Amino acid sequence: MNKQWKKQAVTLMVAAMAVSGSAAVYAAPQAGGSQEQKPVVISAAMDYGVLVNGKDVTGAGFMNTDAKLVMIPLRSVSEALGFELDWNQEDRSAELTKPGSPIWTLVQTGKDQYAVNKMYKSLGAAPVNVKGTLYVPANFFSEVLRASVAVDGMKVSITSGEDDVKKETTSGKITEVIQNENRKAVHINGTGTEGIILNVDESTIIRDAEGKKIELKDLAKGMEIEAVHSMAMTMSLPPQTYAYEISVKSDKEEKEQLATAGAITDINAEGGNLRVTIKGQGLTEQSPSEVILSLTPETIIEHKDGKAMKASDLTADAEIIGYYSPVMTKSLPPIGHAIKIVLQ
Repeated sequence: MNKQWKKQAVTLMVAAMAVSGSAAVYAAPQAGGSQEQKPVVISAAMDYGVLVNGKDVTGAGFMNTDAKLVMIPLRSVSEALGFELDWNQEDRSAELTKPGSPIWTLVQTGKDQYAVNKMYKSLGAAPVNVKGTLYVPANFFSEVLRASVAVDGMKVSITSGEDDVKKETTSGKITEVIQNENRKAVHINGTGTEGIILNVDESTIIRDAEGKKIELKDLAKGMEIEAVHSMAMTMSLPPQTYAYEISVKSDKEEKEQLATAGAITDINAEGGNLRVTIKGQGLTEQSPSEVILSLTPETIIEHKDGKAMKASDLTADAEIIGYYSPVMTKSLPPIGHAIKIVLQ
């Protein structure tokens, strides 16, 4: 069978599939390979109807017989949910955003990796392009776009789920404010891989201690805040999540304290007076990056989750945040009295 005859045979096969209502795609050609690619049948007929918030949307879905997952059209369904889709022809990818929503994702044709909180997640099937329409697994809309998805017989029902997003409240001290063209975030309760990063956008509500709205630029290291954020967090270190609200707490005593976050580099108990040396990062403009803190019976020692700890729980290299009086010696590093030690 010559090459021309092979091409005609493939054309006839595709045409036959189109007439029968089946869908087919071609496997991506291997780099440097000369072998002709065979069409891969991925489904039966397009017979799954799709409803979004009770209304039919353009296009139908099909069953991916290999993955046993229902595939539904990305653009029509996502747009019905209020998302905007930006198609990149060069790498055959689609970027989805929603005005006023923290949800952002990127999907690429042929790759079972979907962007969730700036990390990739596998859903069991890659997006496929059938006759110019990109299809994704139905669970994409629940796992990534946070909607509710139900498959009942030959119907797929999708309802907006953003109002049901689980939230929690976390309090802590700001250790870094990140604000540039590419990113806006607040790091609390630690430095480096410790603590939590709260991602911020134009929808995040930020208030001062009196309840007045302020901007991200008005926040500073050392401020004690309370944040309402999504319970969903990345698996990165430190974990990241989206902040819906950030409120500066009113605490005059905190303003009179200095704080340094870092690792314990030395523990000294000579003379019956326990001292710990912290080296890391000052959390206020006046806080040094390295400080020696003397602990007294009045010093509060606790874990970051609020559990009471003992001085014996402090070990070399442990990550802590030390809060102390601004009255210190002029030595290097300076020596002060510890008010509170928080073990990270």
